[in-house]
Amino acid sequence: MTRFRCRACGQEGDFVYDPKRHECPRCGSREVQFRAPDQLVYEIIESLSRAEPLDREGEED
Repeated sequence: MTRFRCRACGQEGDFVYDPKRHECPRCGSREVQFRAPDQLVYEIIESLSRAEPLDREGEED
């Protein structure tokens, strides 16, 4: 469950996040902000800190 706020209609509330759906459940606007639960954010940061660097071979500076 995540929090959302619609910039178009002002609706705020809880929302079951679906990466295929990014619109307000009230008005259908795509001008919606989501806030992930803190625990999820911490898990993402932890995973990124353990990730291997990308292979940059052949990339120009």
